[in-house]
Amino acid sequence: MKEFFKNKGVGYILNIVATALGLVAMICYLVSGTDKSYMTETTVSAIVYVPLIVAVLLNAGTLFYNNSLMKIAAFGVYFLAFALWGYNQAGYIVNVFMGIDGNSFGFAYILTIICMVACMVLSLMCTGSFKKKANASASA
Repeated sequence: MKEFFKNKGVGYILNIVATALGLVAMICYLVSGTDKSYMTETTVSAIVYVPLIVAVLLNAGTLFYNNSLMKIAAFGVYFLAFALWGYNQAGYIVNVFMGIDGNSFGFAYILTIICMVACMVLSLMCTGSFKKKANASASA
């Protein structure tokens, strides 16, 4: 197992982490995406979880096919999902900041934001090449 990860490199491990965090973001969104106080029309929407599913599938696909374009596409779709999440959750966020109904951000809600941003960053980071520098004495 150690040799397998040694051959794959850091980008592969980052991609695994991005895929796992994408799944966590999707689960947390499904748990926390609805406004329980019914003060806003904030509900779990397919406009958010479908791009999340597509991005996770793109990340999972790059585990088998090492293609940088798929990793960049995963970043783009994660970004789209995050933007649509912000659009969908705007009423709830304003309610929390204004303190109108006593709502607050729960753990799953905050974890959704953190995981989505982390997935975007990790998807971009795995496109880079992380190669070990050649030993200085070997190049002489």
